[in-house]
Amino acid sequence: MANELSPLEQLKASRNPLRVIDDVYKEAIDGIPLKDEYIGLLKWYGMYPHINSDGTEDKKYFMKRIKLVDTKMNLEQLAVMAKIGQEYAQGLVDFTTRQNVQFHFIQIKDMPAILDLLKSVGLTSRMASGDGPRPIMTCPVSGIDEGEFYDAAKLVKQVDTYFDVNEDRFCNFPRKYKIGISGCKCHCAAHEIQDVAFTGFKNEKGEVLFDLTIGGGLSKSKQIATRANRYVKPEQVQDVAVACAEIFRDNGNRENRNKARVRHLLNDWGIEKFVAEIEKVIGYSLEEGLIEPKIESFENRNHFGINKAQQKGESYVGFATNSGRVAGEDFQAMYDICKKYNAAGLSLTATQNFIVYGVKDEVVQDLANEIAALGYPYKPTPFRARLQSCTGKEFCKFGITETKEFAKKVLVELEEKFPEFTEDVTISISGCGNGCSQPQISDIGFVGGMIRHDGQRVEGYEVLLGGNLEGEKGSRISRKIGVKVPATALVSYVGQLINDYKVDNLGQLRFKDYLAVLHSDSAVEDSE
Repeated sequence: MANELSPLEQLKASRNPLRVIDDVYKEAIDGIPLKDEYIGLLKWYGMYPHINSDGTEDKKYFMKRIKLVDTKMNLEQLAVMAKIGQEYAQGLVDFTTRQNVQFHFIQIKDMPAILDLLKSVGLTSRMASGDGPRPIMTCPVSGIDEGEFYDAAKLVKQVDTYFDVNEDRFCNFPRKYKIGISGCKCHCAAHEIQDVAFTGFKNEKGEVLFDLTIGGGLSKSKQIATRANRYVKPEQVQDVAVACAEIFRDNGNRENRNKARVRHLLNDWGIEKFVAEIEKVIGYSLEEGLIEPKIESFENRNHFGINKAQQKGESYVGFATNSGRVAGEDFQAMYDICKKYNAAGLSLTATQNFIVYGVKDEVVQDLANEIAALGYPYKPTPFRARLQSCTGKEFCKFGITETKEFAKKVLVELEEKFPEFTEDVTISISGCGNGCSQPQISDIGFVGGMIRHDGQRVEGYEVLLGGNLEGEKGSRISRKIGVKVPATALVSYVGQLINDYKVDNLGQLRFKDYLAVLHSDSAVEDSE
């Protein structure tokens, strides 16, 4: 390398890991083996090494995330993404809970071609991961859905562009920084679990404001965001988002990664000090907002089916995947169908599902039918609508259990065994305690690990019940109930919950409320 400093030394000197990436790529492409410190830097371009069967990192293949700034891919972008999935990812594509596309089996030698393809249609993988601002969560039908409070897509692009242009200041935080900005009427961007979030609503005068929440997050130190008791005007959103980023950058814990999130800083300071610091940075006071807007419950946060769009003569259609995994040939077929009917594009939801938007009313039913025929229904069963899974040990170094393909089989079995079940239920299957598939907020969460069963150590899952998102007061973190089930018995266990509910619903009219009762302290004590 021309620069005599190692990547880690350069990183310490410049605080900008993105500036080291070009040299990393050049050496790798030239056939020089990747050093461990190089691999660590690649995450700023959304890349993580695959895992060998013995648990070590496989430096030949990588998982690569692509950043979708407003969750959308137009037809031109969708064509490129389908090409990458088919030609470079061995046909293995995942949709994530952060509204990204995640490819597998990517090789360093193919990165120049992949980056050129992405650049040709205005896409990037820069800061799709890494210790900087992650892709901003927002509604996948911003500017499209009838009845939304505010089209937040322009704000999302504005804030994202600011962070990108000012990368020297915002690419090397204590840890990742997750933002949500949405004007969705059903609050599908899950503001309660973002580091900082702006949730649009209309006040009594019909003015659009954003309710500010701070310090949400999942993983092991799960926490529901705290309302700042401040309303933010649309023109103030960027100021506040940047101020929060600066506060976290300068004051977040850099000594302990387990404490290096906004929520830990919030807990150390308290909300009053945090808000005071925001107002000090931006140089003005925010409007007091003591009343939380009405927030939809988690199960109602979807855009499935055929829906009228704001645009005259157009509709959009929400489809469900099976646990977020999409075959490469299906991804290509989605593009082909969208092109056939001249749809505007495809966007991703926060529940590993997708939406086709900009569809003319006269062809929308035909388009919906053709994509449904691929195996992606627009009227999904409750299980298919809200069953999420993480990457699992197949590709992730933290994974203890295999999740993606396992979850796909679980879903099909549940649909076959309970065809009459129609109640809303969110199920999450996670391969480790980090819980990237969000078992912490699911009605039924399964956290993977090795357990003792019939005298042997087998893959199994610890059961969590009763999670929900519904604003600051109505949200619940799911709880362990003292039950662990082997992977082979997971479907039977869900079936037992359903059948027990039918026998005695504990006075509850909905299955999710029944699970919440089981989630209570007394129920946990009884189970132990």
